[in-house]
Amino acid sequence: MPRSLRIVIVGAGVSGSGVAAALVRAGAAGGFSAEVELVDPRPSLGAGLTYEPGGDPRHRVNVPSIRMAAVTGGEGEEEDFHRWCLERGVLEADPAGWADGLHYPARSVFGRYLDDRLRPLFAAAGPVRVTHRRDRAIAARRIETPHGIGFAVELAGGRVLEADALVLCTGNPRPELPGVLAGLAGHRRVVVDPWAPGALDPLGRSDRVLIVGTGLTMGDVVSTLLGRGHHGPLTALSRHGLVPRSRPAGHADSWTDFTADPPAGIRDLLRRVRAAVADAGRQGRPWTDVLESLRLQNGTLWSALSIDERRRFQRHLRPWWDAHRFQAAPQVAHLVEAARAGGRLSVLAGRLVAASADDHPLGGGDGGGGLWIVHRPRGGETLVGRSYDALVNCTGAGHGASFRRNPVLAALAGQGLIRPDPLGMGVEVDMRHRALDAGGRPASNLFVVGPPTRGSLGEVVGASEIVPHALAVAEALASS
Repeated sequence: MPRSLRIVIVGAGVSGSGVAAALVRAGAAGGFSAEVELVDPRPSLGAGLTYEPGGDPRHRVNVPSIRMAAVTGGEGEEEDFHRWCLERGVLEADPAGWADGLHYPARSVFGRYLDDRLRPLFAAAGPVRVTHRRDRAIAARRIETPHGIGFAVELAGGRVLEADALVLCTGNPRPELPGVLAGLAGHRRVVVDPWAPGALDPLGRSDRVLIVGTGLTMGDVVSTLLGRGHHGPLTALSRHGLVPRSRPAGHADSWTDFTADPPAGIRDLLRRVRAAVADAGRQGRPWTDVLESLRLQNGTLWSALSIDERRRFQRHLRPWWDAHRFQAAPQVAHLVEAARAGGRLSVLAGRLVAASADDHPLGGGDGGGGLWIVHRPRGGETLVGRSYDALVNCTGAGHGASFRRNPVLAALAGQGLIRPDPLGMGVEVDMRHRALDAGGRPASNLFVVGPPTRGSLGEVVGASEIVPHALAVAEALASS
């Protein structure tokens, strides 16, 4: 009988736990055995940063419970989360979660569900055994083993794990301040990472708050602040001033095939998408049906674009894509809309120009001390300077800092075993999720799953996109 494969998975969020769950299923199907070490310091399985239990209950999943994807890889699990919510009385206990006949639970509830389903799956006896190492991986290196070339993964607690295969599921890196704001790092009223526990606690209820970024995180921050009784003025600023569209009530169905002849440029792609939306309207179908087609086909469409075209997408179309793709839960969208209508929240479109920790009126300003922020309104030339009491960074994950801030990625890159993708969004991989080394060669036993592959494979952020990738990597490992 062949020996068990030794696999180390760094990260136990949706990506890492999804790979581990699929490996357990593969072992149960027969012909495959493995010892899986799932390394993550968090106590819960599957939740990661996005669905961490104990988060603000006002932060809701932006997909109804009945449509949330499972990560355990079993058959007939399309509505498993909704059934779990029914069994535990979640829907009755959270009446505010209902909108248009659908329930949008708190994200922390989905985290509890994942842990509840994954823990017994990993504890069950079988040919694939999963051990959750509650520790932090701090380094990795390639080694020679009696069975070939493998890896040694060092943990902060001192343990060294040897592996035949290594799977990197490091998720989204923590946010960092954009360049203009870098000088404000360390200021007590500047929130670099709004997801950090207690990050918003220093903000006073009457503070004039600038929120940099107008995506889903902005909606969460506004929900938390208003829920705490904040009554000071809130201002949100981004390059285009786009806020996420509200999740519509109907179910989106893919009906347009863009992959039969995938466009090689973003101009052609945009033209075809607009034509499809117009055609959908004539047939009485919502624009979300076209978006669903793009979501499901995005991997093929992304692979058809050259690096230059991908850069153009990032520079020109990414904000528009994000505002339509990452729709807000109706509760959050309505709250943001009401705050804007009531004058509690102003959303501005413009580019940051300067920032300082003191009030320095440059040609006029409202004065008052605090943080002085200057921006250029979109389409204008006149600079606008304003004073704020606090600033919250909602610009998203700090992709540019992945290799610098993650010691495992830094160690592997230092050995030439992995390299950043050309867009600087994460780790470069081939279409089979194998990491490319410094020379562009794929490694047969080093895989990457989830958000770090976004630059290479397209949109791999939500659970529904991550799960197929996790299954594919598990299948590759099982077949080896």
